[in-house]
Amino acid sequence: MARLYAKFLTSVGVISGSEFFEITGSRLASEGVDAAKKHVENLLNADGGVFFLDEAYQLALDHNHGGKAVLDFLLAEIENQVGKIVFVLAGYNKLMEKFFEHNPGFDSRMPYRLQFADYTDNELLRMFCRQITTKYDHKMKVEGGPLGLYARIVTRRVGRGRGREGFGNARALENALSRISERQADRLQQERVAGLKPDDFLFTKEDLIGPDPTKAVNTSDSWKELQGMIGLTTVKNAVRSLLDRLQVNYQRELDEKPLIEVSLNRLFLGSPGTGKTTVGKLYGQVLADIGLLSSAEGQ
Repeated sequence: MARLYAKFLTSVGVISGSEFFEITGSRLASEGVDAAKKHVENLLNADGGVFFLDEAYQLALDHNHGGKAVLDFLLAEIENQVGKIVFVLAGYNKLMEKFFEHNPGFDSRMPYRLQFADYTDNELLRMFCRQITTKYDHKMKVEGGPLGLYARIVTRRVGRGRGREGFGNARALENALSRISERQADRLQQERVAGLKPDDFLFTKEDLIGPDPTKAVNTSDSWKELQGMIGLTTVKNAVRSLLDRLQVNYQRELDEKPLIEVSLNRLFLGSPGTGKTTVGKLYGQVLADIGLLSSAEGQ
């Protein structure tokens, strides 16, 4: 949006230059005031343009020692370069509050604040379709259709992170597509080893939303090992109960019903030598086997 805004300002003659300079607050803080002056001079020498400061709040963080001096310099330049350079600052809501507290002059120099809302599920779905189309040049087919049930489940899962700190919106959607591609690659390899000739340009139901928890756990070596351990009846029943709830949620997703809240976090208590570490590793691997974790690696 900052780049489009810059092009718009140039096209209507608000600024004469079309130069676009982009930098993060952390990098600008480490470069110092002299480098910031140089960046401003470069824009002026190009007949003006847009100075885009991403993650601007980093300039006000205590560990970025040179940041506050750069911030004071920029504050003056925002006023001095009116009509020549347009300053666009971006950052996360809460962290930007501290940034604006650094100097009350920011409110008068930058009176317009544009709030970017998280994308809705329907918007994420359209973006997901576009990502697939762009990445695979219109060749990739999606089981159930690009706007079908399984694609909707994918974007609803992404959307459930909405409102949480660090929710990545389009970035989270890209990560979801990456996991889908990885599942597809694993499936294609297994099918070729089995002598089949799979379609490289098809995302199946399981590629998109992962395996049915019941089917996946039945093929999990870690689940079988856990069941074979002596004792631990309560632990085994608790894990089995969790898997039952996950199965219910899997079906509710297919029925497009609201999910039942389920936490995967567990507290393991007991004396030394009772198997807490072993079961913890097996538990993590079971979650990975049924597609709830990307990796079972633990620390």
